Amino acid sequence: MSTYQQKQQQLFSEIEQKFKQGASPSHVVEPVSDYPNDERICLTCISLLPPLLEEKIMQNLIVPLQTADPRQYYYVPRSLHLTLQNIRTIHNPPLFTPQDIEKVKNVLANVIPRHTRFTFDLKKLFELPTSVSVSAFSDESLFHLVRDLRRALEEVGVSDNKKCASERIFFGNTTFVRFTTSPNEAFQEKIQQLKHLQIGKFEIQTISLISTNSVCSPEKTIVHGNYQLT
Repeated sequence: MSTYQQKQQQLFSEIEQKFKQGASPSHVVEPVSDYPNDERICLTCISLLPPLLEEKIMQNLIVPLQTADPRQYYYVPRSLHLTLQNIRTIHNPPLFTPQDIEKVKNVLANVIPRHTRFTFDLKKLFELPTSVSVSAFSDESLFHLVRDLRRALEEVGVSDNKKCASERIFFGNTTFVRFTTSPNEAFQEKIQQLKHLQIGKFEIQTISLISTNSVCSPEKTIVHGNYQLT
C-alpha cells in the first residue's frame, strides 16, 4: 500500500469504529422498505464498475449474503458503481434544480479533463450502520481531483452538502447491500468471513454526472453527462 492508501485504510477503520460507538462521522442513507422505488433523489458523480468486477461482487458477495439473509436489498447488475464526488444527498423533493445541474455540468467539463486517469483497488468490506460496501483505494490523484471539483463547485454555488469524515483523505467505495431490517446472525457471520475479500483493480476513465435514487435503480437514473479523464 502507498502512504495515501494507508491513510485511506486508517480512515475506513476509524469511521467503522466511530459508528459502532454511536457517533456519526459521516452521512449515511436512511433505510426504506422499498429501495427500487425510493423517491428520494441525489445528484452525484460516479463511475460504473467494469463487468468483470461487477460479476465478482455478484458471485462472491451478493449471492452468499443473499442466501444468508434474503430480507436485505442487494444491488442489481449495472447499478454497482463507485462514487467520486457527491453534489446533493438524496431527498424528496430533490435538493437541486435544473439550473444547478447546468452549473455542475460546466464545472465537470472544465475540471475533469485537466486530470489524468488513475486506478482504484477494490478490496475489504466497509461496514456502515445501514449498508455494506467494498472499500476502494487509490493514490493521491483522487485527492487532487476531488479538491479541484469541490473548489469549483463552491465557486458556482453548488457545493457538496454531504458530511464527510475528512477534508484531506478521500476514498471510494462500492455499496452492494442496503439494510431493510437488522441483519441476521448468518449474515453477520458471512460478512466477517468475507471481510478481507479482494475484488480487483480498475482504471477510472469516465466520470458520469447522474441523478438517481439510493440504489441507482435504472428506472430512477438520469445521466446528465459523461466526462473523460486525460
